[in-house]
Amino acid sequence: MAQQGTSQVRTRTFMDVSTAARLAGFSIRHFRRIIEEDEIPIMQVGRKFFIVASNFEAWKASQGQKRVGTCLQN
Repeated sequence: MAQQGTSQVRTRTFMDVSTAARLAGFSIRHFRRIIEEDEIPIMQVGRKFFIVASNFEAWKASQGQKRVGTCLQN
């Protein structure tokens, strides 16, 4: 009997920048600046920019809380 290869299908969930900004608690303009400063990977499809949800969650876990604290101090 031949072994069947297992192929894993990777699905990625994308969110647009405005949705990510709202979930992070920032304005769209401020969040675009954060994307640049923290080098959050984004991709462009047509005229819209998207963030992979797993990248957003990783940023939120590592940098997000620090960003919120900084904003509250100012």
